[in-house]
Amino acid sequence: MMKEGLIKKKEAWFESWFDTTYYHLLYQDRDDKEARFFIKNMIDNLKPDHNAHFLDLACGRGRHAKFLSELGYDVTGIDLSESNIEFAQQFANDTLHFEVGDMRQPFGENRFDYIFNLFTSFGYFDSYDDNLSALKMMKRALKPDGVLVLDFMNVNKVRLGLVEEEVRQVENIEFHIERFIRDERVIKKITFEDKGHHYKYEEKVQLLDKGDFEKLFQEAGFTITQVYGDFDLSEYNRRDGERLILVAE
Repeated sequence: MMKEGLIKKKEAWFESWFDTTYYHLLYQDRDDKEARFFIKNMIDNLKPDHNAHFLDLACGRGRHAKFLSELGYDVTGIDLSESNIEFAQQFANDTLHFEVGDMRQPFGENRFDYIFNLFTSFGYFDSYDDNLSALKMMKRALKPDGVLVLDFMNVNKVRLGLVEEEVRQVENIEFHIERFIRDERVIKKITFEDKGHHYKYEEKVQLLDKGDFEKLFQEAGFTITQVYGDFDLSEYNRRDGERLILVAE
């Protein structure tokens, strides 16, 4: 029996895949230490006021929002996945809040001092207009002197070093992963079997480079003030850098 991850009508891949327990199982070993290192470096660089209000946009299960809160800031986490937000609510307190929301739809006006969109949580949508709508909503939600930090993969390095096939054993499940580039998207097909059922999911992320973001940011009303190439905030290197990290106002 084949269970398809993409069978629901008009449901985007991220709406089905991110809500599964298998997604979190596959990526359970993501490096929290590295994430905390990056966030701490960014905070040291931005030097926010102690009463600044942060938004972690596409917050997942809330781990990074929780870390920001532990640094002493008022933090809101927003994610499209209801199950992610339900999980994150266990961390909620007087200065840490979570909401279900779509970044393409309004989520406030003049509400936040800083918006963090981290770890390639952008480029999932099908169209340029959706990307632009998301950035316009971020601009709207920021206070007049607010700052956006958007962290994305360095697509040039991805193109050069794409691992086409991989098998990953996690607990009792063997995930078969196939990667390829099509229509200016990096596509990851994930297949596995569990309890006698076969599953198939897909991830698709647009290959947006620095020039693409510069155009989008300008149209959304942002001015890019800093560009970094890794979590240590080193200089952006188009060919060899690990990340594309944009700071904009």
